[in-house]
Amino acid sequence: CGHQGRFHASSAEQVGALLDPLYTLPERLLIPYAKLKFQELMLLLSVTNAPPATQSAYKTEQIALIRQIHDQMMSDMSQRCTIEMLSQQYHINTSTLKSLFKTVYGQPLAAHMKEHRMEYAARLLRTTTDSLAEIAEKVGYESQSKLTAAFKSAYGVLPSEYRKEKKENGRS
Repeated sequence: CGHQGRFHASSAEQVGALLDPLYTLPERLLIPYAKLKFQELMLLLSVTNAPPATQSAYKTEQIALIRQIHDQMMSDMSQRCTIEMLSQQYHINTSTLKSLFKTVYGQPLAAHMKEHRMEYAARLLRTTTDSLAEIAEKVGYESQSKLTAAFKSAYGVLPSEYRKEKKENGRS
């Protein structure tokens, strides 16, 4: 496209034009030529402005707030917080909270917390003699049966089987 009387090739076209000769060179020239092209590529990248899409749409303060919410939830796994409760407590829109959390932690809030709850439950099963009801309470499940269902879904075995297997493997 033309811009102020000048032609601008897209970044992909520039990189393609830069690297295309690598495919037709004799093998003995490939390494030295590739080193030169790498330097050219670094020069091209240093003068090319990054597109706005690569910049975070979220402010540093919002990301810090999400980390604070995460830390609160991780500090007391027995506490069950809904997204609505958290958004009211931290004065953040529920959609923004969900979107930010997924951006920062790579998965939805509920899935992230379930994963950590299951890891914590597994650790308690391996390292304590607490009853399943006590573990359920510590990891934020209202009943032993709900923990059992979630644990079986996550690990493929019942919590009691997991504990027995880990204790047997610990002795050997």
